[in-house]
Amino acid sequence: MSMNPRGAAFLGAAVALTVAGLLLIDGVLISLGVAGFLLIIIIIIFGRWNLSRIELQLSAPSRVFADTPFDLHLTQHNRRQLFDAYGIELQLRLSKTAAIHSHAAWTAARSSSTSKLRGSISRRGAASQHPCTLSSSFPLGLFCFRKKTSAAQEILVFPKPLVPQEFFANGEFDDAWNGEGHQAGDAPGEPRGLRPYRPGDRAKQIHWPSTIRSLTRGRSPRVREYDPPGLRPREATVLFHSFGTDHTLIRTDLFERALSLVCGTLRHLRGIGVPTNLRADFLAWREQASFHSSAWSETLTLLARAQRAHDTEAHDLVSEIDSLPAERALVIISDMPPEAWRHILPARKVLIVDIQQHRYRKRDLSFRPKPSSPKKTGIRS
Repeated sequence: MSMNPRGAAFLGAAVALTVAGLLLIDGVLISLGVAGFLLIIIIIIFGRWNLSRIELQLSAPSRVFADTPFDLHLTQHNRRQLFDAYGIELQLRLSKTAAIHSHAAWTAARSSSTSKLRGSISRRGAASQHPCTLSSSFPLGLFCFRKKTSAAQEILVFPKPLVPQEFFANGEFDDAWNGEGHQAGDAPGEPRGLRPYRPGDRAKQIHWPSTIRSLTRGRSPRVREYDPPGLRPREATVLFHSFGTDHTLIRTDLFERALSLVCGTLRHLRGIGVPTNLRADFLAWREQASFHSSAWSETLTLLARAQRAHDTEAHDLVSEIDSLPAERALVIISDMPPEAWRHILPARKVLIVDIQQHRYRKRDLSFRPKPSSPKKTGIRS
């Protein structure tokens, strides 16, 4: 319980009336001061009673991605038999990180009120209890009463999927794979031109400006024609490790970012149809499939509960790379900078994902004037 400015003014007035009545021996002033104290006591009793026997029920998705908004319902149950609940503010902390506010103006006795909210959780992990603070200034707004409770709901937060920029720099594994095992990709090749429509062409291949002009001339629609698609690996492995040479700074935020890159890489390869397995030191180098739905769900659960491995050695990393078949594409992700472990890699074609996806640097200030373009002069005849 804390006192509001209005309550402080009211208490000061009650004290002043009581002291003035005692000094002036005035029964009216004393009665008013005592009545003020009695009113404060009654307010405290009803204010505490207003927050008693209030239970919360949280309904939210059991599995979400970090930093992804989702809908949830917060229900306030009034278990009292006689008295209603008025003016209750709720502050829910999802997974002890994200703060969500709600307001229940009135909840009848033996009834409930539900608030539809929207929020997100910034960090991965698993949480079953979500703390919540109930506060109310009822009645009269003289005091602010608070009560701490919790809402039970199992929520598993997956890492935020981040697709590495190396995929976009190398054609997203289409038109860029030079390994032994490969298959034709679904992505179209380079555009070649336009041709008449043939049965079996997709609707998204129709070139509408040319089609409209062709139809006005009484001809068939026109579609885009592409070169044959490129090649992509038949199977891939994402290898995650936390090995770094001595004197390399270990940062927790980089481990979280690396898990996000792993999640984005696996989802990207799964989306383009490349069966991919995950090998990581925090899984004791156990191979984890991620292509089928059940395997993908299990992989996300393992990523949500992952803990950084502190005993990864260079020979462990080299032996895992050597044990992979040569025709399998290999993507290496680490929470350490590539400069700390690139030199120990065996001679093999690999795609290295840099943990520093963005590099910021200060721009140099230049006060030199820009060279002016020469003016063209002409002679009129």
